[in-house]
Amino acid sequence: MPSLKEIRTKISSVKSTKRIMQAMKMIATVKYAKTQVMINSFRPYYDAYQKIIGTVSKMSTKSGEKFLKKREGDNDLLVLISSDRGLCGSYNTSLFRKIEKEDAIYSAKLFVGKKGQDYFKENSLYDEEISFTEKNYKEVGKNISDKLLSSYLNDELSNIYIGYNHFVSAIVQEPKIAKVLPFENTGDGEELSADVLIEPDVETFVDIVFPQYFNLIVCSILLDAITSEHAARTAAMDNATKNADEIIKETTKLFNKTRQASITKELMDIVNGAEAVK
Repeated sequence: MPSLKEIRTKISSVKSTKRIMQAMKMIATVKYAKTQVMINSFRPYYDAYQKIIGTVSKMSTKSGEKFLKKREGDNDLLVLISSDRGLCGSYNTSLFRKIEKEDAIYSAKLFVGKKGQDYFKENSLYDEEISFTEKNYKEVGKNISDKLLSSYLNDELSNIYIGYNHFVSAIVQEPKIAKVLPFENTGDGEELSADVLIEPDVETFVDIVFPQYFNLIVCSILLDAITSEHAARTAAMDNATKNADEIIKETTKLFNKTRQASITKELMDIVNGAEAVK
């Protein structure tokens, strides 16, 4: 049986760890609330943009085919979005398991977040470390989309996929692999009519708007992923805090039992000593 000093040290250590977990939970909760507002504000803009792309996609244009036509080839790229830090439950591992099932179809990977590259132990495309937060996701998304689009239009890549955790709710983050180039889901759009006027012309419009739409897709997924990460970390720290409370409760019971046993032993020694004197 451990000594009272050892049990007391364990209780103190668990309480200290619990305070750290509570602080991390508070920080993650604040960040999650912030990114949830951001993603709710972002979605109407994204949906409106998708509707425009869906309308224009119905026009047969040479420029549009570059973004819409299916490609045959074995130069498929996977952009893997993971976290830089741990302590977020199964946020990373569930996504990694999903990717491992289809790993053979990707000829290269671009890692966004340190955990993905540490797990797969592969060199990232473009040989650079990419990290992002809710503060700089737009700049990171612009940098990534520009490089990927350049490689795609130069026929260096056949298809581009993004693996990430899709935000469903505060307790549900769904691992997902989405094909982002060529465009597949461009929305229903509107039927073209005489009232639709595109200036200066369709080709120029496509050359400007389609790359912007690709950037919007990447930024939307990054924001989705960071929201999922904060939600997962909030839930993980909440569970860890509850587990710490349970450990403190059980260890305190053990401390009281051990102390009571020690007191009983001392009383028995006193009683036996008194009996021996008689």
